[in-house]
Amino acid sequence: MAREISIVDRIIEYINSMPHGTAEKVQGTMRSSGKSDINACINGRCIRLEVKTADHGNKESKKQSINLRRWSAAGAVCAVVYSLEEVKKVLEKHDV
Repeated sequence: MAREISIVDRIIEYINSMPHGTAEKVQGTMRSSGKSDINACINGRCIRLEVKTADHGNKESKKQSINLRRWSAAGAVCAVVYSLEEVKKVLEKHDV
């Protein structure tokens, strides 16, 4: 099973390879608790991604869920993802 950091790295590399895309890993600190793992922008669209591994039924925390809903309500594309392939589907679904 892939480790979360390797999934994060692949997603960031993919988005950064896009002509109008940029992405960065959010550093985990006490102050960043609940924030998504990846902040990105593609063609002017704000994107927030929480990355989890599929093993052990990993899900976002309550704080992460609230944070993603808040960003989504403001117009960002937000998702909990388990793979790069899933990110591609989310971006396609939102015409990003």
